[in-house]
Amino acid sequence: MKRKQSILTHTTICLWILPFLLMAQSHEQKNRIWGYSFGDFIYKAKGDTLYWGNTEYAGLEEKTIGTNLRRLFLGYDSKISENIKARVLVESKATTTTKEGRFGLAIIYGCLEWDNIVPAIPNSKARIGLIPTPIFALPEKTWGYRSVEKDALDLRGLGKVIDQGASFSGDFNKDKTAGFTVMVGNGSGNKPTVDKYLEYFASVYKKFWDNQVTIEVLGDFMRKSPDANQAFVRSFVSLEKPKWTFGAEASQAFTEETVSGEIKLVNPLSVSVFLSNKLGILGENWRSFVRYDFYNPATKYEATGVYESPSEHYDEHSYWLGLHYKLKEKINFMPNIIINQYKAKNDVVVKRKADVVPRLTVYFQFGD
Repeated sequence: MKRKQSILTHTTICLWILPFLLMAQSHEQKNRIWGYSFGDFIYKAKGDTLYWGNTEYAGLEEKTIGTNLRRLFLGYDSKISENIKARVLVESKATTTTKEGRFGLAIIYGCLEWDNIVPAIPNSKARIGLIPTPIFALPEKTWGYRSVEKDALDLRGLGKVIDQGASFSGDFNKDKTAGFTVMVGNGSGNKPTVDKYLEYFASVYKKFWDNQVTIEVLGDFMRKSPDANQAFVRSFVSLEKPKWTFGAEASQAFTEETVSGEIKLVNPLSVSVFLSNKLGILGENWRSFVRYDFYNPATKYEATGVYESPSEHYDEHSYWLGLHYKLKEKINFMPNIIINQYKAKNDVVVKRKADVVPRLTVYFQFGD
């Protein structure tokens, strides 16, 4: 039964996308195939084996050595008209597997994009279908090292990268120094689920100091049931200079969890700071990067509470340090190290060793 449902779902998606592709071919417009991939050679030098966590290697056994293909993206863009484009993106990763346990594919984007949809609003754009949410877009682009690590909110499972819905964005002026994005989605990501509750997103940004400083504020709200809501707010600031980039992000979520048999607020808090810069001493193709994340999964913590997830009993301090060498225009090597420390919130819970994982990340792009 599950297999039939899967076949039906993929067939429906293909039938939904096919008209856009056929229209693009009939108009003899430019089509583009593109993609990228990144993965690592890793060694878990230190850490616990049987514990939990959202970071990449939290549950991996100590002294593990091997390779880890984390992402493979394949995209197709079809320009239907001067300002209308269809976009499809599929992804393969370790958690997307076939029933035989092999690497599988998942639909990430499947949408229609319409540029300049409202001429009175500079750079206006509408998207409909399976589309990216605005939650991680600006911090991730500024951080510039998604191949090394996700955005802080994405890493901790707060918010969705993609969702089924519609979005509208634009700028408040032609100079692109201030703008906005609004979106409404199903709240189910790329899972084919529909219910009566929707998720709402809204963000605004402003640039200062010759466009070197950017500030963005974002809010997200979703009703999960008649008696439960979830929401969060995020602020982000960056300073971009020719030789270095600095960014800082702070987010407060308002979520509920079962604590000692009762539904109570836990309200996770996330703070992230990063810096990357050119290393002229090593040559034009070298950069360095460093990032620090603080994550408190329960700011409304109760020391005697019984939580659904044991991770609520720990604050986490995470560090990424590395070098970036660009071998060719689309080929990158990044030796780096991840350190994730766990600080117990009371003396009763077990003490956890920090995860320490040196690795060599390889990131390459292909296509147009």
